[in-house]
Amino acid sequence: MKALQMMFAALLAVPLMTAGETQARSLGQMFEKSGLVPGDISAMQTAALQLVDPLGQTGDARRWSNPESRSKGAVTLGRFEGNCAELVHRVRTVRQPDPITYRTWRCRTASGSWQLSSGPE
Repeated sequence: MKALQMMFAALLAVPLMTAGETQARSLGQMFEKSGLVPGDISAMQTAALQLVDPLGQTGDARRWSNPESRSKGAVTLGRFEGNCAELVHRVRTVRQPDPITYRTWRCRTASGSWQLSSGPE
């Protein structure tokens, strides 16, 4: 279970770590309760990267699904601030059939890659 929580924290809790370790742990627990599995997180990340590399426009979206877990969702490119892009994830899992929304930021580094971030500075 700890490995699963660490994976969730590594992917999506980065934006909250500056606000405190407690929030990162809470987010990991929230993902665990949602029913997301590592394959879901991987599909979410792949869809998100398709929106930023090459960079799309606000409102562009990509759907994803994981037949093994029967989870599915979509990620939409939100607003831009500086070299950062907001990504809005809407997720449905077997455990949580009503959509859950997560917001993350990816910022372009000096090398040109996109990495998870706490958002624009």
